[in-house]
Amino acid sequence: MPQGDRSMSIDSASGGEEFPTAVDVVILGAGINGAALARELVLNGCSVVVVDDDDIAAGTTRWSTRLVHGGLRYLEYGELGLVRESLAERNRLLQLAPHLVRPLGFVVPVSGWFGGLRAAAARILGCESLARRWAGKRGRGGITVACGLWLYDLLSTGALWPRRCLVPTTAAGMPAVDADRFPLAGVYDDAQMRFPERFTVELLVDARTIAAGRSLPFEVRSRHTAHLEADGRLRVAPQAAPGGVSSAAGVLHLTPRAIVNATGAWVDRTLEALLPVRLGADGAPLIGGTKGSHLLVDHAALRAGLGVHGVYAEAEDGRPVFVLPFGDRLVLVGTTDIPFHGDPAAARTDGEEIDYLLAAVRRLFPGAALSRGAVVQHYCGVRPLPARRADGRSPAGITRRHLLIRHPQAPLPLWSIVGGKLTTCRSLAEGAAAEILAVLGRPVTATSRSRPLPGACSAREAEELVGRLSARAVAAGLPGPVAEGLARSVVGLFGAQAERALEGGAGASAADAFALLAGSRLPRGIVRYCCDEEWGETLADLVERRLLLVFDPDLTVTTLRAIAAELVTEGRLGAESVDGEIAALVALMADRYGKRLVD
Repeated sequence: MPQGDRSMSIDSASGGEEFPTAVDVVILGAGINGAALARELVLNGCSVVVVDDDDIAAGTTRWSTRLVHGGLRYLEYGELGLVRESLAERNRLLQLAPHLVRPLGFVVPVSGWFGGLRAAAARILGCESLARRWAGKRGRGGITVACGLWLYDLLSTGALWPRRCLVPTTAAGMPAVDADRFPLAGVYDDAQMRFPERFTVELLVDARTIAAGRSLPFEVRSRHTAHLEADGRLRVAPQAAPGGVSSAAGVLHLTPRAIVNATGAWVDRTLEALLPVRLGADGAPLIGGTKGSHLLVDHAALRAGLGVHGVYAEAEDGRPVFVLPFGDRLVLVGTTDIPFHGDPAAARTDGEEIDYLLAAVRRLFPGAALSRGAVVQHYCGVRPLPARRADGRSPAGITRRHLLIRHPQAPLPLWSIVGGKLTTCRSLAEGAAAEILAVLGRPVTATSRSRPLPGACSAREAEELVGRLSARAVAAGLPGPVAEGLARSVVGLFGAQAERALEGGAGASAADAFALLAGSRLPRGIVRYCCDEEWGETLADLVERRLLLVFDPDLTVTTLRAIAAELVTEGRLGAESVDGEIAALVALMADRYGKRLVD
């Protein structure tokens, strides 16, 4: 259990089969929706156990386009309510998590004034087949885009954002898109969440803090499975411990008052395990997932051509494509939208998708001469969209609205969350908590609408923190540029919690606090912090979902070995298992990300 957890633990010793432990709500799935819901329920005085058969944010959460946005394109499908909700939540998340959610200006390249009006009208009316017939090859025209931007402004009333507008592509400060092909561009603003993995971890850290302050039982059990008995008892058991170290977690026998299935693209599979016979249901799937792939491109000319903007455009077949800055060096390109059947864990980016996305970028930025050699990695996941209706809608037209579905003939109150997006995780949690509390006979006493995440700090506060940490690092003997790199890396990941993370959460000496992990700009003590305070257990947990080194184009095996050494010191990894863990992670990166480490 993380040392920072001062909430009441759910003791496996008192949760035996004869005397199972009572808990208000068990949430299956430690992704962004499950974490947000756990926080909302704890705020309302509920005891909560979060269970996941993998790590925190190891599923759907991390395979997105990493945007916090109102959903400009949803307007074409008449989703005005979703756009209004998303715009309000975008603005709220910028206030509550400014260290992780940052404004990003967008440009919509337009090939002329006319085009797309009839197709847009047909989509709003639900006539998708007619919309495709009328779409044409020139895409949306300036008038269509201007109408959409005007409506976007109207729905975001009260936001302190620049007004949207239509400008020449050659205007100062614009991305270097092909001005001959796209003489006009719509300009608007949304936001980016580069690391939703960190956002999810902080939601759970905050839930633990709230529970501790109210003496509420709260636990996160990663790498555990859950089995529902016919009498409503839930057996939560650890999987085989990774890394050759025995798990300290025992089996929990729980009597929850309610269960929420928040397993994203795995919702149907989780239901099949919980309710082998879907009582009272027709057996129809809830999820009609689509596979979305993204590329990370290391190309100086393309990154310089983007500048400070993201580009939202149409590929040649009319599907939406984003070309986004991803830090100072990389460019994120996405996404495909392909119906997918089968185990979401098996989804992988294929060569056809890579070629498709590269062609879309070359159409926008022909001068960049982009080739496959610039792709340093890719990632792919399955969106947990509602099962498709027989109305002819393309995958892009399936609603991104979330649904909370009750399974009334389960042996206890059981819901599944279907759909949703990063932007609306908090509002989803608020609405779901209200319904769950009503069934439990409890009033809503609080919401998270104005509660910042633990690392929340403004841009000015972040710069001040970088300055303080840089000065301390220099005093500890690091050269100035190295000290600043360390400070920016740690503040970028942990925000206001950077000083605690830097010291490993345990008051390390100055020399220890600023000792670097070999081959990286991060301090060694940060590994201890992620293990003790953020439920990190394995090398993959640290690299992929706590320190986000998976996105470092210069990541080396040397750095993996340095992190593994710290895990051995912390008792999280057996010394005899180090080589195997490193080899497994290197193989996983090649398979899932197409990533080759530098050494």
